[in-house]
Amino acid sequence: MAAAGPSARATILRSLFLFIPFLLVVLVALAFLLRSTADEGASGGRIVALVLMGSVGLLLAYQVVQSVRDLFSRTVETVGRVERRWSRSNFFLFRNSYIFVGRDVFRLRPEQFAEIGLGDTVRIVHYPHTAAVEAIEVVVRKGEGASDG
Repeated sequence: MAAAGPSARATILRSLFLFIPFLLVVLVALAFLLRSTADEGASGGRIVALVLMGSVGLLLAYQVVQSVRDLFSRTVETVGRVERRWSRSNFFLFRNSYIFVGRDVFRLRPEQFAEIGLGDTVRIVHYPHTAAVEAIEVVVRKGEGASDG
């Protein structure tokens, strides 16, 4: 099995510990904005701030809910062909690598990403809501398989 690691659940917990404080800050700010709007009336700036804070709050809440759901769920297995693979930098500091299999995008650790090629058929053990990868293995390399007969 290629590059299996115990870090999928840890990734989910890190996600929770990262997003919950931000969600709480946004909810407090949203409460202050709502109170200010109720006390002093609606203005253009308050409406824009409410929409922005509400949108950010919804996105953060969605991420928190998905992470909590995965804490209480079992891993699932997806088998499919790697249709796309790419890397990108987040915040100009962290390099993340991704693959697209079926309808899902999976973020891989560098050692996992190095073993997976475009067109390979892979088996991925992951959590269903956050797509946190527990293990990944190549089932059939591109160019191998049925045509070897």
